[in-house]
Amino acid sequence: MSWPRTIWVQARQINALLRWPALPGDEAAPDRFFERLRAEGKTAEAALFLGQALPRFEAVLWAAQVAEPVAGPGDAAAMAAVQAWLAHPAEPQRRAAGAAALQGPPSTAATLAASAVFHSGGSIAPPDQPPAAPPREVAGTLAAVAVLAAVATAGADHRAALDHALDLGTALARREAETTP
Repeated sequence: MSWPRTIWVQARQINALLRWPALPGDEAAPDRFFERLRAEGKTAEAALFLGQALPRFEAVLWAAQVAEPVAGPGDAAAMAAVQAWLAHPAEPQRRAAGAAALQGPPSTAATLAASAVFHSGGSIAPPDQPPAAPPREVAGTLAAVAVLAAVATAGADHRAALDHALDLGTALARREAETTP
């Protein structure tokens, strides 16, 4: 049940990125701590944890998988930019996703996923300014919040939708899902 895609050995390393206090059991492997969060019904926390545990590409892929089915017409540019970056994760696509995030409706899953792409690496400063790296935790947090936003708009059974989303992310962490679109 391990997560070969994560670089973290203990949950406390991920919790530190989230600025969570020391928690009982956080010396456990990330997959075990995540499953404990889920078992305790702390599914939103589990999503935030998983967003940090996954590598940035996989975190964005997870957000895209969950956001795409609930994306509305106003989300088309952001989703297209996310998909373009997933197909070819290069600087022009990352910058295009950042521009789409700024143009899209605020706080939608698609806009948050596009913002996660922009914060996934490279400089977040304008191209004519000195480089400024995003904080390491921002991309994963934005991806997880995109998942939570998508689930919030998914319909009446919020819990089932979030469980499904967490299952999708877990499959990526376990390498049970493809990371190519």
